[in-house]
Amino acid sequence: MEWKDLAPWIAIAITLALSILVPFFTQIANNKHQRKMQKEKYEFEEKQNKIKVFQDFLLDVGGIVGSDGNIKTEGLNKAASSLYSLYVYAPKELYSDIDALTKLVPLYKWDEARPILERLSKEIAKELNKEGK
Repeated sequence: MEWKDLAPWIAIAITLALSILVPFFTQIANNKHQRKMQKEKYEFEEKQNKIKVFQDFLLDVGGIVGSDGNIKTEGLNKAASSLYSLYVYAPKELYSDIDALTKLVPLYKWDEARPILERLSKEIAKELNKEGK
């Protein structure tokens, strides 16, 4: 038997191998791409959640601390919820200020809460600016 007799069989073997391997490697590449896309989607959603928690805090707590003193229970409840949600995304260095606000807000101690809120607002602004980059 000579090479010219084996040539068709070699061509068939190579074609068969490629017909099995090409879809296999294509699927691997697609799976890798899908994982990357899913990770990016998760990171984007997590970033959006963080921004929403920060914005809710600034609106809810800032709204009652800066109010004229006529506060409804629902406003106080939203502020408390926003404060506790802040723990999830705020840097640990801010926990003592958040702790202080969680004590001062329900007691309506706005004069003591304002400087803490201002400090937290500045730190949150820094965090939001980092997120934008």
